[in-house]
Amino acid sequence: MGSVVKKVIFSKKTLTFIAIFFVYFVAGFAFFYFGLQPAISAEDTYAKEASVAETRLQIPEIELSVPVISIGIKDNDLEVPEQIVGSYSVHHNKVLLIGHSSTAFSNLNKVKMENKIIYNDKVYVVNNIEQKEKTEISMKEILKAEKDDTIVLMTCSGEQITETDYSHRLIITATISS
Repeated sequence: MGSVVKKVIFSKKTLTFIAIFFVYFVAGFAFFYFGLQPAISAEDTYAKEASVAETRLQIPEIELSVPVISIGIKDNDLEVPEQIVGSYSVHHNKVLLIGHSSTAFSNLNKVKMENKIIYNDKVYVVNNIEQKEKTEISMKEILKAEKDDTIVLMTCSGEQITETDYSHRLIITATISS
């Protein structure tokens, strides 16, 4: 009988080399593709959000002038824009304006009683400023109907409890100027 000759296409060393080369190639490609993708800058985020804004919020005393877009609820939370202000309303004469304390509302803590706020071509006057613990806030109460046109501005305040959340909320209420 003759001996059987086993035909080997690649040696173990060659197969190992090909496997290592393939892993490095894929990893290198992924690194260059994902690692070199441009990060979205704050300016780009602002421009994207502002491009769909319906109106502006202005508080001359703190030199605030920022675009406002309508927002909705997702997973039981309001969808707050990153760089501008979001508006949410349940009743025709009351609007909640919400923004981040690190961006759009960074100077909101400087607002004082009787300051004027211009929103949706109407002038409002600040008549209440309070800081409440996050756990003590009733959105039902904040959003309830009012006799006069009212806006409520809300942002984070207090102690930082996570990277993106704080223990309290600064709540500023203003009613239409007569």
